[in-house]
Amino acid sequence: MKSNSDKPKVSAARAVVDVLLREKIDHVFGIPGTQNLAILDVLRETPEVRFILTRSEQGAAFMAHGYARIKLAPAVVTATEGPGLTNLSTGIAAALKGYAPVISICGVQENYMRDRDSMQDIDQANFMRPITKFAKTVETPDKVQEMLRKAFRIALTEPKGPAHIDVSSDVLHESVVVEDQTPESYRTTVLPVCDGAQLDQITALISKAERPVFLVGRGVIEEGLVDAVGELSRATGIPVAALQYTPDAVRSTQELALGALGRNGSGAANRIVPKADLIVAIGAHIDVFSSMFSYGILSESAKLVHHSSASGQIGLVFPVTVGVTGSTRSFVAGLHERAEQAGLKKTWVDVAQARADWEVELAAKVKPEAVPIQSQFVAQTIRKALPKNGICVVDAGNGGKHVRSYFKSYQPGTFICMDDWASVGGAFPMALGAKLACPDQPVLCASGDGGAMYNFGELETAVRENIQIVYVIFNDNGLGNERAFQNERYGGRFFAVDFQNPDFAALAKVFGAYGEQVTQPGDLEAAIGRAFASGKPAVIDVIIDRNTLAPVVYRPE
Repeated sequence: MKSNSDKPKVSAARAVVDVLLREKIDHVFGIPGTQNLAILDVLRETPEVRFILTRSEQGAAFMAHGYARIKLAPAVVTATEGPGLTNLSTGIAAALKGYAPVISICGVQENYMRDRDSMQDIDQANFMRPITKFAKTVETPDKVQEMLRKAFRIALTEPKGPAHIDVSSDVLHESVVVEDQTPESYRTTVLPVCDGAQLDQITALISKAERPVFLVGRGVIEEGLVDAVGELSRATGIPVAALQYTPDAVRSTQELALGALGRNGSGAANRIVPKADLIVAIGAHIDVFSSMFSYGILSESAKLVHHSSASGQIGLVFPVTVGVTGSTRSFVAGLHERAEQAGLKKTWVDVAQARADWEVELAAKVKPEAVPIQSQFVAQTIRKALPKNGICVVDAGNGGKHVRSYFKSYQPGTFICMDDWASVGGAFPMALGAKLACPDQPVLCASGDGGAMYNFGELETAVRENIQIVYVIFNDNGLGNERAFQNERYGGRFFAVDFQNPDFAALAKVFGAYGEQVTQPGDLEAAIGRAFASGKPAVIDVIIDRNTLAPVVYRPE
């Protein structure tokens, strides 16, 4: 057996990149700086990894987030020390709230400079700890590979989320013994099988229920079970609703699909789910917009079965009758098998009629001739213009609420919103990351004009890297969501919500992208079509009526 002195050595920076290669990382997003340049120097000679230079660290973090969400795999972002890291933090926090396994690898001030009130020197690991699952400053070269392996292991353990390491240039230039451990030797992502006795108990609950409902979340998408849940729903006659942030966890074309639950969701779901006497939540994180964290959308008298691959999420908001942890696949398959054996058939509501009624109501809200253009019309047109396999990335803000209301899901993995972080401006770089993850699928980003100005500089990144997405901007020269809240809760006393924008379409052309400004509703669908056909990143600047605001307060049906 060789001693460590006889084993091959490489720089710690080379070792970092080799761990990334073993983890099948093929993109790294970020900005170089003094303390992470050693890693960039290795990436320069590593053609297997495409480095995406962004215009801000925040944009890089959101791109990694979008990439991880659509690819269903870890993504990596890098920045330098101090302000490089703090700029990154908003996107990393979004990954925490969105359960995205983003690994941030940052520089930190060199050892001899640290703790001396030096330039760009803060306690970075402690800064990142509240917004990650793991944060560590690596102080010696022999720990670099081990800590990076640990970061991946923790990021990919349920519930998934971001992990962070930072390391200084002096450490990265040191030599280390090569450790060629494969991911299988230091982590597992194979989830345990759900307990059969609990599945028997749930089957008994369904058999006794008069009005059961399935409620599906991200676990159904991540384990590729959208069609399997549809088959379970058809076999049992039980309608299925989706949680607010994952409308693509159920196909809108499924026979018993109710749509997304909660504020700005489907009226069919919001009318039927409160009547349920049994709710079976599958692969679910019960979020605030789906449930408002109070009884009403979910009936207090209903029994709740909550399945999640992350045990800590069960019973977090609502007490459960049965809480089940394990793979979503084993839960769905086990429940389907037992339902067939028991001959369960629980048809109790006319889902087709409920959906038809809701479609009539949605259509009635649209005024296709109105000028300025209605937000509802924009949202409806986005769904019409986006191909069925297209990915829709929705920003926080009022425009995004409209898009959620009119979104129909035809394929899993085609919808991302800002989840519980609700960070305005993150959707555009997330959409760029999503497009890099699935280059053959159309990608459309929808945001307000306020959100557009946060990361519009990443349009240069999109042009330089030829990342062809269509960016539709709801432009009302102000903060529509805050107008809605001021109208709802402050008697319409508007303050600090109005500003002036550039011509986003003209600005897009300056960047070398495709751009159109739309002021007439009849021009919108064709403009989006031209944007997709342009072969370039594209911006559609839609001048909207500032008074057609989506609800910001949930009122029960």
